[in-house]
Amino acid sequence: MQQRFLGGIAAISLAVGGIGIMNIMLVTVTERTREIGVMKVLGCELGSIRTMFLLESSTIGFIGGLIGVAFSLLASFVLNNLSTILAAFGQGGGLDLSGLMGGGYYYMEGGGSAAISIIPPWLMLAALLFATLVGLVAGILPANKAVRISALEAIRHD
Repeated sequence: MQQRFLGGIAAISLAVGGIGIMNIMLVTVTERTREIGVMKVLGCELGSIRTMFLLESSTIGFIGGLIGVAFSLLASFVLNNLSTILAAFGQGGGLDLSGLMGGGYYYMEGGGSAAISIIPPWLMLAALLFATLVGLVAGILPANKAVRISALEAIRHD
């Protein structure tokens, strides 16, 4: 039940992030209308214009994924070292975290020390790829809008 709830929250967050990227890219297309018109007049291929906007939206998704992975690594570090952190501030001498994460500790491969949260490298890579893919998909509509802009109207645009 808890995994479904957290999965639902993640899906909503993902949809909001995709809509945010799409909104940013639509504003970018609107602001760069004149630039798009100049590129079309100078003979730039439509595929190159589309690729430019798709790369930009993918980059936004990738950077968002990097920030998300960094926050998750920080949260994992805090969870794994919570008793040490609280002890440094003079709190929680006998802190029992055995109820977290499904009722038990998870052991790290190398050190044998107890860890509540482990983020495997493949999961970080998958998160980065997925965030980049979301950025790419969110950029399709704005990129197509940029390609459909008339060169003459774009140059006249203020």
